[in-house]
Amino acid sequence: MAVRLLIMICGLKLVFGKHEGFIVGGDYVDSINDFPHVAALYVYHSDREGDNFCGSSILNQYILLTAAHCVVNDVVKVTAFVGSLDRGNGKLHRIDRYVQHERWDIPTDSNDIALVRLKTPLLFDETVKRVILMKTPPKVKVAEVAGWGTVDEVTIIASNILKYTKQKLWTLKECRKVLKDAPDGTICGGRINAKKNFASYGDSGSGLIVNKNIIIGIASFKVVEITTSLLVYTDVAYFYDWILVESTRLACS
Repeated sequence: MAVRLLIMICGLKLVFGKHEGFIVGGDYVDSINDFPHVAALYVYHSDREGDNFCGSSILNQYILLTAAHCVVNDVVKVTAFVGSLDRGNGKLHRIDRYVQHERWDIPTDSNDIALVRLKTPLLFDETVKRVILMKTPPKVKVAEVAGWGTVDEVTIIASNILKYTKQKLWTLKECRKVLKDAPDGTICGGRINAKKNFASYGDSGSGLIVNKNIIIGIASFKVVEITTSLLVYTDVAYFYDWILVESTRLACS
């Protein structure tokens, strides 16, 4: 059985394990209690009208985990909503700073991971909880991803209500048999020729979850020329140490 390690950082809790867009298809989540660790991010940019949207996962009272490409350098404001199936009706929190991985690379989509810090702390209850990070997560064949992304890629129809779907897990070695340029520090989820039950636009940054509360991946990208249903996820275990170091800096700064 996995052993959980509770680490205190500047008075905050990070739960580490030590073993040591919207969803196309899928199903609507019955209760936010099933995915209390999700947070909806609205990202406003200086060079475009309107806003961008991403998912994220709660690490502690102040820190959210998401994809680096969700918070690019021209960001002027980011807000987060938590505790609700409706992405715009949760508890509103503003973000005062964020950090992308220092080696995030746009051309290769490598190191696609970022942390954002909230201005005011989250209040944990049954609808708002943290995920667990594990350096060696359980070896399972299926995970779940929940998000508010596109539900139809042809018409680009979206829903404001949280959806989820199961994802068949691929190791990086397996993934590279299909997507040969999948970067180090990634895993894949989904199926090659599926018509539904996969992540899409707006699901970027959403967590890939096993055992209901252990995060193993972050929705990153897909190569639509090869497959629209197999998604590349940032491998959270691969970046375990980076998350610990950078979340400490953000929490204590």
